[in-house]
Amino acid sequence: MLILISTFPNDGRKLKNFILWLIKSWMAKCVNRINYVKSYYMWEWKLKNEQEKILLIKLPAWNKEKIIWYFKKNHPHQTPEMLWIKPDDVNEEYLKRIDAPL
Repeated sequence: MLILISTFPNDGRKLKNFILWLIKSWMAKCVNRINYVKSYYMWEWKLKNEQEKILLIKLPAWNKEKIIWYFKKNHPHQTPEMLWIKPDDVNEEYLKRIDAPL
């Protein structure tokens, strides 16, 4: 099992479609959307800030490459944030649910 942490611009329709495709295509088993995070960062030598959403995406480890491909093709950021966490202590029943093929 892996957990991918990412951000997404505050665009409701695009974000909803992005999440639904992850779930309906069976790439991710669960996506949690955390609303209204204020992000500050440097971009092209300028200080930027914007409202974003945080995504916690739970997926079987064997889907990692598919998710990377999907993000590169469909995420609105030129370089999307992709922080991978591999939990070493997960409830066994939940782990079975995440790792199940369908």
